[in-house]
Amino acid sequence: MKSHLANVLDLELSCYPDGIFPEDERQEIIEVGLTTVDLRDMRILSVRSIPVIPTMSSISPFCTELTGWTEAKLKKQGVPFDEAVRLLVEKHGSKNRLLVSDSAGDRKFFDWQAAMFGKSSPFGEDELNVSVLYSLYTGQFENVSLEAKLEKLGLLFEGTPHRADWDSKNIARLLVELKRRMGSYRPNHLA
Repeated sequence: MKSHLANVLDLELSCYPDGIFPEDERQEIIEVGLTTVDLRDMRILSVRSIPVIPTMSSISPFCTELTGWTEAKLKKQGVPFDEAVRLLVEKHGSKNRLLVSDSAGDRKFFDWQAAMFGKSSPFGEDELNVSVLYSLYTGQFENVSLEAKLEKLGLLFEGTPHRADWDSKNIARLLVELKRRMGSYRPNHLA
């Protein structure tokens, strides 16, 4: 890692009931949630939402009900995908910061869409799946929701589920709480 800052990522994707898209559409990112955490004192510094204008799919009523995003709102408030990539790299230092997520899927999907647009990944090599850390800490290896993970640690989900900014903030809260519970272990040669 080249920085003491971490970017906690969550994505919202276009969606249809049962994942069945019209033949001429494909799933794509409609919101990037990014929470910045200072790893030195495990403090949340900022929470951002980067809405993304869809170009490969429509926003179904199902998706609007789930995420709160409408196609009109995304077109008004969103940025093109290329701009979202630029913001991650230039404004949020994504190449030099630890990328934290709640699954391996968000990074893979982002990198797939970047390749579709002829872009390289905006992320560096360092990545942490907080679900793995949670499983190691709790001994619970089956897949459970973010809300269930937080609840197991005595925390309540803050905000609106399926909004990328709130989800990324809650993933960051999970990271901070796990670090707090694990203490500040330092090998003897570093103490």
